[in-house]
Amino acid sequence: MKRFLVTTVLALSVVLLLQSCSHRSHGPIVPESKLPKVSVKIHRYGKALFSLDTSHFQEGLKKLKKPFPYFLDADLNDTANVNQLYRYATDTQIVHIYHQTMKVFPNLNPLERELSSAFSHFKYYFPDYSLPTVFSYVSDLYYEHPILRRDTVLVIALDDYLGQNYLPYEELDIPDYHRRCMQKAFIPIDVMNAVYDHYFYPSIPPGDVLDKMIASGKRLYFLDAMMPLTPDSVKIGYTESQMKWMEKHKRDVWAVLVKDNLLYSTNYMTMNKLTQPGPFSDGFSHSSPAAMGNWFGWQMVRKYMSKYPKTTLLQLMSMNDAQSILQKSGYKP
Repeated sequence: MKRFLVTTVLALSVVLLLQSCSHRSHGPIVPESKLPKVSVKIHRYGKALFSLDTSHFQEGLKKLKKPFPYFLDADLNDTANVNQLYRYATDTQIVHIYHQTMKVFPNLNPLERELSSAFSHFKYYFPDYSLPTVFSYVSDLYYEHPILRRDTVLVIALDDYLGQNYLPYEELDIPDYHRRCMQKAFIPIDVMNAVYDHYFYPSIPPGDVLDKMIASGKRLYFLDAMMPLTPDSVKIGYTESQMKWMEKHKRDVWAVLVKDNLLYSTNYMTMNKLTQPGPFSDGFSHSSPAAMGNWFGWQMVRKYMSKYPKTTLLQLMSMNDAQSILQKSGYKP
């Protein structure tokens, strides 16, 4: 029996090792001792609002005004404003969504730990940049914008992360590839993408496909640095099988890009096909991932940073010469 248990444990260890390799990340690792201490507290406006005593609703709202000014900046002595909020807080559909949110997120401790780590990495690389105060709310399935970033505030719509099989998502006809990312594992990625957009969104529009690829690669490398242990598949939004397909066929896809001179295409449709999310890439197998240009741009930037390790992340963010990054990286799949 003891021998059986030992064998089982060893076998399980091998499986877990293989799984960790297949889900591996390539992020630059910063020693824990060098990371500044950041503690994120997520302020739950949704929970506070839906817990109010509706028979004393106006008084309750006024008490929430100070801790949640972003949500309650209206005049709460105005009956029209109070009534609008009352209708929202007592809407049966929204209340049902709130209760489902509480089932999936009874507390936010794990998410706070993940964001604390990501924000610590952000402050390590960008010590002079400020971090937002984080709130959460129930958006009534406003899935087009699950993360809102306004000035010093960042807001997470928790009801946009209830799991890909949550029935209302299907009823809204949200595509499968989008619903796959509507689960809690993707919240830190979406949060850090919002932080990236706030500080580093390119001011110069892409001139050709290569520009767009490198811009996407810089964004993904930023995620590498912020969350070095997060699986690559989560960062780019691919399934594990799509990651494997990309690795297996990268030389063939690259050959097509080079042969058809697609890297330097300025055609809007071509740019979208190579960089926008979707179920798969047009012209390739249905097993292929969409946005393959983003994946290639990611590998180019990773190769560049490995060849020029003294390049700071801030310097990388300010580089706008995509052709130079490609050439200096020497990237060839």
